[in-house]
Amino acid sequence: MDEYDTEWIARRAYTLWEEEGRPDGRHDHHWQQAVAAYETLRASANATTSNAQRRIRKARESTPTTTPETPTAAQTPSSSRGARKG
Repeated sequence: MDEYDTEWIARRAYTLWEEEGRPDGRHDHHWQQAVAAYETLRASANATTSNAQRRIRKARESTPTTTPETPTAAQTPSSSRGARKG
C-alpha cells in the first residue's frame, strides 16, 4: 500500500466534516473522501513532475553546445545619433 500523509488526510476529513455541518456518524465517509482527494492531488503532482522532467531533458538535448557570439562594437552598425543633418 502507498504511503499516505495521514496528517493531511485528517485535516481534509475534518474540513469536510465541518463543511457538512458537523454531522454525527460520517467520519468514515469524510475519511474516504479525503483519501480520494489526496490520491488525486498526488497523481497530479507526479504527472506535473514527470512532465517538467521531460521538458527539461528535451531542452537540454536541444541546447547548442556552443554559445552564439555576441556582436562587438566594431561589428554593430554605427548609430546616426548625434550626427547633424545639413
